[in-house]
Amino acid sequence: MRFTQYLLITAFLFMASAAKAGGNPEDIQALRDLLQPIKSLSAQFKQRVTAADGFELQASEGLFQVAQPTKLRWIVEQPMAQQIVSDGMTLWVFDPDLEQVIIQRFNQDITATPAILFSGDLDELDESYFVRQQSEGDFLLTPEQGGSLFMTMAIRFVDTVPVSITLTDNLDQITTINFSAVELNPVLAADLFVFEIPDGVDVINNAN
Repeated sequence: MRFTQYLLITAFLFMASAAKAGGNPEDIQALRDLLQPIKSLSAQFKQRVTAADGFELQASEGLFQVAQPTKLRWIVEQPMAQQIVSDGMTLWVFDPDLEQVIIQRFNQDITATPAILFSGDLDELDESYFVRQQSEGDFLLTPEQGGSLFMTMAIRFVDTVPVSITLTDNLDQITTINFSAVELNPVLAADLFVFEIPDGVDVINNAN
């Protein structure tokens, strides 16, 4: 479970996608119009990972916060606590029950998947995905070239509020992230995105 969570958030942040822009211009503009005003976001999340046959592989919930350009907090509260924090330069992964922190570099040269939606870099988004609006507020994004960990990414809005992100991988496993208590453009202090390492924990530093 813990490995799955770490793998997912790594993909969430760093999934490579060297693709060419595509999609109906009206669909692309509709997605831009919804994403462009979002400079920061804070929400509670519930995440569910299911196999191709619908069997639940993992469920978790917690707090998700992002701020432009590449700051992120993913705080898992249930069922196993975990904190994943990035200031855009460094990524920290803290497992309290293991008393362990993993540190690695945030690679800004690799475009993200859900993270890119809220990064403000909409030109990069356009260049990486084929965008199709399936219905009002419902968008499907597909990488146009191989090498991606996910086949599709969908984002759904109610009015102007993002309420879910769904990722389908190459094994037809589906990761659904539902948001609640969404705050658009809250003031998020910069120090929220810098992890203070607790005393007495093991540190694995892969950032050097």
